[in-house]
Amino acid sequence: MLEHLQEILHAVGPWLPHTFVAFIFLLILKKYGGSHIQPLFFAKVYNPFLGTYHVTCQALKRQHFLSMKDHVSADPVLRKKGVLRILEIGPGPGYNFEFYPPNSELTVVEVNPYFEEQFFRKQKEHPHIKMERFVVGFAENMKDVPDNSVDIVVSTMVLCSVRSVEGALKEIHRILAPGGKYYYWEHIREAEYMWVLFVQHLASYTFYDLVFGCQLNRKSDEIIKRNKVGFSSIDQQRFRTPQKGGLHAILIFHSAHVKGIATK
Repeated sequence: MLEHLQEILHAVGPWLPHTFVAFIFLLILKKYGGSHIQPLFFAKVYNPFLGTYHVTCQALKRQHFLSMKDHVSADPVLRKKGVLRILEIGPGPGYNFEFYPPNSELTVVEVNPYFEEQFFRKQKEHPHIKMERFVVGFAENMKDVPDNSVDIVVSTMVLCSVRSVEGALKEIHRILAPGGKYYYWEHIREAEYMWVLFVQHLASYTFYDLVFGCQLNRKSDEIIKRNKVGFSSIDQQRFRTPQKGGLHAILIFHSAHVKGIATK
């Protein structure tokens, strides 16, 4: 038995230092990532790479948000001015701002305070909308946003990272005005390629959540469809984002998506 143990140690020995370093790195991320490392990493390093994703999906997203221009505000004063009050959860660097109707008043709820400077800087790039408020907070607890006060809520690639999808949906329903709409665009659990699903599970239960704050294997579409919060209607469909070759082929691991509009 001792000889067998020696053979195992001999085989794994060269990997032990690397495993130890990786373990220490994950411990640091677990302790400090949520409040220090991870937010800064997203703002300065990771989100610029999402620009490629945005360009790939730009036409699809524009079509998805197109009906927003036909929505009428529940606020009589805003309705007379032709203004919509929009709240986006987790906008990051603001890739969706170009899709919002002219004269929209935009509030964002963002867990990452490093994006605040970028948010107000975007005003020059998007003069058709008014940047109203930047609220640092969680989708599951938007206590600074009053009940029935928002015409449109938007989330894209957000429900994968919230602590509770049900809690986020409950808050979204609370802040929406009667007749208000929730536009969502989320990556979801793979249902077609089992090897992709295996990698999603493996990554989600090891490093991916710690590094990127994201669970690749979330069933957000099914949770929304169950409609425990009481939307009057939900119109959603699954789809797959366009795939590119080369290094971008890795995006296959979150190419399964759902898009939809839920009405209060």
